[in-house]
Amino acid sequence: MPHTRISDAAGHEWRNGLDVYATMAPAFRENLGPAEEVEGLLAKYWLRSLHLDPDTTRRIDHIRTDPGYQDLSCAFHDSVEECLVLSGSLYIDGEGELVAGDYFWRPPGFSHSARSEEGFEALLMMEGRVEEEGSGPVSRVITPMDDAGRNLLRPDSSVDAAEWEAAIGPRGWVRRCPSGLLPWQQVPDGILPSAVPGASARVLSRNVVTGAVSALVRLDAGYRADAAPSPRDRYLVVVEGAVTVDGRDLRPCSLVSVPAHTPAPAIASGAGAVLFAKTTAERGEEH
Repeated sequence: MPHTRISDAAGHEWRNGLDVYATMAPAFRENLGPAEEVEGLLAKYWLRSLHLDPDTTRRIDHIRTDPGYQDLSCAFHDSVEECLVLSGSLYIDGEGELVAGDYFWRPPGFSHSARSEEGFEALLMMEGRVEEEGSGPVSRVITPMDDAGRNLLRPDSSVDAAEWEAAIGPRGWVRRCPSGLLPWQQVPDGILPSAVPGASARVLSRNVVTGAVSALVRLDAGYRADAAPSPRDRYLVVVEGAVTVDGRDLRPCSLVSVPAHTPAPAIASGAGAVLFAKTTAERGEEH
């Protein structure tokens, strides 16, 4: 039976991109750009892997880059890409400048290229194979710079309304969401026990068909919720403050992964905290 998994940031050292190169999905690793420049690119890229599903290729990483980082090419992914910027800033061709607190959800196929003069730190996520999100396996396909901002998997989307709707998928293209401008509201179903007071959320993106969401969840000082199952898979990453999960004190950026219908761990925060939370579509008991 699937069980809750905790990825404690205290037990994860930063790994340089050169060290993780061999573990990248082949369809990603082999399309980073000119071979003679890849070493210089990865030398400025650092990663802590929080979650990796070998079956779907879904991954959740805590990343940072050195000043002067710049992708070697524009590219698109077959997978949805999602990001919450934690510090610093970056510029993405086809989307614009992102600073701390900004979020994006990019549907598959949209060409882009990132660069950062000062460096940045972020939670970077690839959905992998998730039918409900229209997402395919993690990949990287190099494209001309002039195609930045266009969907290359659905080239007709720039002129055809039906193709555009299909290209942006059930969450749309959240190009740059300044999370600090969103209101705190009721926590969406499936993240925390709804009957427990002391929590609120800023919804960053939502699948309008399945109700799956990505959100920032604020826990007030003294918050405590006992174990409670959910019909959705859940991924909770500590962003600010500290939480105690089944007696373990977790700092940023620790991750708690809770499969659907699994008895969830008790969660508490003495001084308050902010979590980045992801839920999936509802799963059957047999999932």
